[in-house]
Amino acid sequence: MRVIANLLLSLLILCTSAQLVGAQTADKIGRVAVAPVIDGTLNDPQWQRATVYTVFKTTKPEPNREPAERTEVYFAFDHANLYVGIRSLDSQPNGIRAEATVPDRAWGDDWVAFALDTHDDGLDSFFFLVTPRGLRVAGTLDGNGDPTPTGALRWTSAATRTPEGYIVEMAIPIAQLPFRSARSVKMAFRVVRHISRTSQEANFPGVPKSSAAGERFHQFELTGIDHSRSPDELPLFNVREAYKEKLRLSAQFDIATLSGRVNAWGDASVLDYLIFPSRPLVRSRAPFFFKRGSREADVISHLELLEYSPGRPIRNLNRFLSRSQTTSFIVIKNDTILYEKYFNGNRRNSIATSFSVAKSFVSMLVGIAVDQGLIKSVTDPITNYLPELAQRDPRFNLITIKDLLRMSSGLRYVDGESPRDEQRTYMDPKLRQAALGSTSIVDTPGAHWLYNNYNPLLLGMILERASGRTVTELLQKNLWTPLGMEYGGSWSLDSPEGGFEKMESGINARAIDFAKLGRLLLNKGLWGEKQIVSQGWVKDASQPWPSPTGYYGESAPSHYYGYMIWGDRREQGESDFYGIGNKGQFIYCSPQRRMIIVRTGIQYGVSSATWLRLFRQLADQL
Repeated sequence: MRVIANLLLSLLILCTSAQLVGAQTADKIGRVAVAPVIDGTLNDPQWQRATVYTVFKTTKPEPNREPAERTEVYFAFDHANLYVGIRSLDSQPNGIRAEATVPDRAWGDDWVAFALDTHDDGLDSFFFLVTPRGLRVAGTLDGNGDPTPTGALRWTSAATRTPEGYIVEMAIPIAQLPFRSARSVKMAFRVVRHISRTSQEANFPGVPKSSAAGERFHQFELTGIDHSRSPDELPLFNVREAYKEKLRLSAQFDIATLSGRVNAWGDASVLDYLIFPSRPLVRSRAPFFFKRGSREADVISHLELLEYSPGRPIRNLNRFLSRSQTTSFIVIKNDTILYEKYFNGNRRNSIATSFSVAKSFVSMLVGIAVDQGLIKSVTDPITNYLPELAQRDPRFNLITIKDLLRMSSGLRYVDGESPRDEQRTYMDPKLRQAALGSTSIVDTPGAHWLYNNYNPLLLGMILERASGRTVTELLQKNLWTPLGMEYGGSWSLDSPEGGFEKMESGINARAIDFAKLGRLLLNKGLWGEKQIVSQGWVKDASQPWPSPTGYYGESAPSHYYGYMIWGDRREQGESDFYGIGNKGQFIYCSPQRRMIIVRTGIQYGVSSATWLRLFRQLADQL
């Protein structure tokens, strides 16, 4: 699925700047009285009534160029179906690639794809992809552009090769699509064509050269269509369906191996805690409860005025949070809950998985180990605790614990042939072995920042060896119980045999308990009258560091990285900081505003940059 995500990126991005800017007139699409035959020929006379689009622009390998080949899109409808015809003309028809026989390999061929935003809100959409030999892939896209193939959609397609290229026709039943039924319905669409031999992608609508306009879907209007039979306010992606598919595939592959897991499990999911084994975390006997406030209306009124993309204010907060695949949204100020709501079938006691928010917990565990003298110093070479690394390569002696915490270890972390480093560090059934045996040094430690999931794995082993305990035991003793967690939880493991915590991602808890880590950080490590972790550690973990030139690359970003905690610089006073996890899990803290915001979700819904902007704007206004 990652491969499909990469190659469809130019089509699928629906994030902050990629939607409507200013007014756009919705096209009146050609209506047909009789359905065309879907045979891949475009010969039916009904196609003469279709609306035709031909102005494509490239997005790859260079943007905003005239495509090497011409593409024509024919778009029509009747009361029951949308009809899409795509004529892909090619000056080298023998060079068209059409070899794939299974959907997962469709990305390597030539293909055309039609994306449909049925709500015209930029929060999610469907995509329908067809190769020249007729192989099909369909699924959903969230507002961050992340695709998830699904077999739940009903549609008809056909493809034929011609002396001039190839033709694809599609018929998509309207009633299965979620939209607000009315006499007139506005939606938006986009089409992309991929040419394999040149790796060129061309898109309609063309990407304007003006960066102010940005990329966008193209609006169209339908009248007199069948009413939708699908819920209008729910996100398109069905996480339960995706989980069932993982279970089905798990029975077909050997999930005791990394390759079997990659084939069966594919992309990460917020329900992966149901797949991985885990160690339990027990609720505190003295739970801490935030106070309850009466300013929910203030939170709603402020957020509903904010724009999640240019020209698109939130307006209806409940609908926005539901449609953006949010599962929980909590706003706390001065230890008082101002807003706490749950969405998409979730409740207060529903489990949320941390993904990389777990790294912020790991940071605190390392700080506590330093405070307790189990770890002498963050400047210790990691080989003091993991000597076998030095035996494999003496250069590991140059990497310090601080380098791991700051994501500047110099270790290789790249996307390549499967299994990629990202896959290995997430689902290898032998994570200790992966971290000790699959790592290699490619850069000077401390010189450059590179997000790398081997770093927390190595920290986990250092914690194990320094304490003689499992990392789950350390979390229970040093954070879970002292912070008064209201609920139990768990930490996912690599496998029953490996028994090693998924250090980079695997803490499973309730959203309200995640907020307590934010409270600890806002209070500079103090909980009640007890200093859980030193004030100096919290500062180093959460506030900006002076960094050498080029540390973050060519630019000097406003966001920074401390000890496994991200930050958002403020010009004066303490900066905001946050933990962030895959699929849009956030613990956002604003020290100056004494505010904590927790958002968990099935997927991002909108880009991470959009969420962070909304959080900061809300903090500034409340």
